Amino acid sequence: MKRMYVLCRKDLGPVYAAVQGAHAVAQHCLENPETWKNEYLIFLEVKDERELWEWSDNCSTPFVQFFEPDLGGELTAIALVSDGSEFKNLNNLNCRCS
Repeated sequence: MKRMYVLCRKDLGPVYAAVQGAHAVAQHCLENPETWKNEYLIFLEVKDERELWEWSDNCSTPFVQFFEPDLGGELTAIALVSDGSEFKNLNNLNCRCS
């Protein structure tokens, strides 16, 4: 089953990372309106921008990147529709604010 996976930077903090991931989802939906029907949505965390670039450089599935203007155009999240097999070693984004 295909799901929307969103890779977010853990170094941004949980709330800001989730917001950046939401931007990536919105961009994905604008660019690929037929690929995802608001079903499963899974936020995963990567360590930092460098690791996010590594995923971008090595991902075999088409994806959308989001670059945050308020952070000088840094890559902050990517979104893609996948079966998830390539993400087995990533953790879910922990959005606890306590």
